[in-house]
Amino acid sequence: MFQDTGRKASRFTAFKAAGSAAMLAIAIAVSGCSTAPATDGASAATSSVATKPITKGQKIVMATHSFNVFVGPTRASARVPGSVDSPGPLAALAAERGKAGHETLGVQMIGGSTPMQHWNQGDGDDTKNIAKAALTAGGANVDVFTMSPNARMPEDGIDHFGDFVIAHNPNARIMVQNSWSAYDGHGSTASVGGSGGGDFKNADRDNTTLAEVDGWLKSQNAAGGYLERLRTQLDGIDKRAGHQITYVVPSAAAVYALRREVIQGHVPGVAKQSEMHRDPIGHPTTPTAHVVTYVWYAAMYRESPVGLKALVDAADPTSAQREKLLQEIAWNAVVAEPKSGVKGKQVKLG
Repeated sequence: MFQDTGRKASRFTAFKAAGSAAMLAIAIAVSGCSTAPATDGASAATSSVATKPITKGQKIVMATHSFNVFVGPTRASARVPGSVDSPGPLAALAAERGKAGHETLGVQMIGGSTPMQHWNQGDGDDTKNIAKAALTAGGANVDVFTMSPNARMPEDGIDHFGDFVIAHNPNARIMVQNSWSAYDGHGSTASVGGSGGGDFKNADRDNTTLAEVDGWLKSQNAAGGYLERLRTQLDGIDKRAGHQITYVVPSAAAVYALRREVIQGHVPGVAKQSEMHRDPIGHPTTPTAHVVTYVWYAAMYRESPVGLKALVDAADPTSAQREKLLQEIAWNAVVAEPKSGVKGKQVKLG
């Protein structure tokens, strides 16, 4: 399961909350992310029944960590010359497909966080909790609330936020990311009671075999494993809502599938697994960030991302072919996840 640095972000970022001209706050990621490993989704293989795409741009509130925050809006940084405020990569994909109105209403970012940390932010003063404030202010305008759990599962914060959404935004979807494992499972972080990854190095990822990656996938999808526990907890929220309100976003399945392709030498411009992450914890480099963004697009809009051009780097001759592969991997992961809310045929990679 994904574990992280466990350090709490010193600032939080919020963007416009439904109709309010003022920002709630600004959050900047200061450490790694956290959550759990993924599934191969074999049980949901290849349904021929397509899910109708969502054409309306979605209004989103995020309670997140650094294995997920990058799909949303970004702000200019003095440390990055030439950087500017941006709606972010997910918004760029939505715009390319004409999803008018896509907007992130609020982002509460805590590095290495659990949902319970997000629930407790503000110490009982909900006006100081960006996620709760955005959900409350957004009302019926909120289409999607996202969470990114850590290694602990089930987790009380998921239920608390589930009931909060039912009370304030009963027609919203709750989308929960299943993240890849920090340190490739060689340790855990303070946020879940651990002390880090020991002497594990990013370069050690290059020694990972296909059998090991397949073992991660099998473990996560095993009876009683992380994904079954996550789905069961989300099913309880659905029952209380009286309809399906929760969905799993299988980011880890896509990241692990991408690592399989790297091991086999199938990813243009990526020669080693260590090139997919920028540190031992597992923060993403561009290919990993992009495949996760495509997963979110496919799950949120219920349509294949294959063919999108917004994230292609025209200056990189390997980019277009690589992005197509990332899109295919993402789509296959989403339609294979039984609780993604998306049905469709898997595609042949390449």
